[in-house]
Amino acid sequence: MNVKIGKNMLGKLDGYLKDTGINNLYIITDENINRLYYNSLQEALKEYNYNNYAFPPGEKSKSIYTVLSIYDNLIKNNIDRNTLIIGLGGGVVGDIAGFVASTFKRGINYIQIPTTLLAQVDSSIGGKVGIDYGGLKNVIGSFYFPNMIIIDILFLETLSNRDIICGLGEVFKYGLIADYNLFEFTSINLSNIYRKDEDILLNIINRSVAIKKDIVYRDKYDEGIRRILNFGHTIGHGIEAYYKFNKFNHGEAVILGMIYESHIAKGLGLIDERYFEKIYKVLKKLIVPIKFNIEEIKSLIKIMENDKKNVDGKITFVLPTGKGQVDLFNDIDEELIISSLKGGWF
Repeated sequence: MNVKIGKNMLGKLDGYLKDTGINNLYIITDENINRLYYNSLQEALKEYNYNNYAFPPGEKSKSIYTVLSIYDNLIKNNIDRNTLIIGLGGGVVGDIAGFVASTFKRGINYIQIPTTLLAQVDSSIGGKVGIDYGGLKNVIGSFYFPNMIIIDILFLETLSNRDIICGLGEVFKYGLIADYNLFEFTSINLSNIYRKDEDILLNIINRSVAIKKDIVYRDKYDEGIRRILNFGHTIGHGIEAYYKFNKFNHGEAVILGMIYESHIAKGLGLIDERYFEKIYKVLKKLIVPIKFNIEEIKSLIKIMENDKKNVDGKITFVLPTGKGQVDLFNDIDEELIISSLKGGWF
């Protein structure tokens, strides 16, 4: 994977694009990013022929209807396979741009320019592209790797603390599954991260990208070790879908998922009380967990039963087994899941 990380990378975009030898571009973005960066993009791409498509921001746009609208626009503008698609935006934009690139005319080249911390440390890395359907997250999609990923920390200057927390969910995940030092470093630097300290941001982005690149390199198509990247995502995706993608953003849901799943791990004796309390103490600073009632829990479990990670009809969990270590489990007693989600322990 060709990943470039730094500051003022948009100003260097012309140089990177010349290496591709392509002069025709098709930019997919959302309306917020289009408003913030249209002028800068226009200056960076003044020597290129390009079309621009912007859709409403948010998870609700991550649908087949958005994709079909983009297909119509591609056809209307006679876009051919010698065009380079640029996905400029957060995780939703990246997923849609990659999915369109993977399917239009049986696949055309694309690059990712992620503009959120979540997209920079996670969703732009690894080639997973797709859309939501039937109330289920990422249930339609494919693996399609971008030609290049350009990560510019200047995009993070416009993010709210909530947007930063969304990305921190994935950073903390990397620490808990692979590099406990990253977990500790991030936890003691939260205030610096919120005030957009560039050195700290570059540190956590570089370390997160390195972890994900290593895992993806060893398991490109999610058949083995790559599945550990789903820590927090089984319950997290369930929470996102239960609230119809309106209440929690992806990172917040993953943080909640990591809290509940760590509690399940403690219940199984995989981690001790002290380690669980450390995880809980750090993560609850980002988002306070919820006490779900039994009817809500039944709905959550029903959603989790449709998770694409499941094996032989059993819900698959990634659970911590030690500092910076996790493993996969798919035979968890439902009562333990219910007990964790009820939240009687906090």
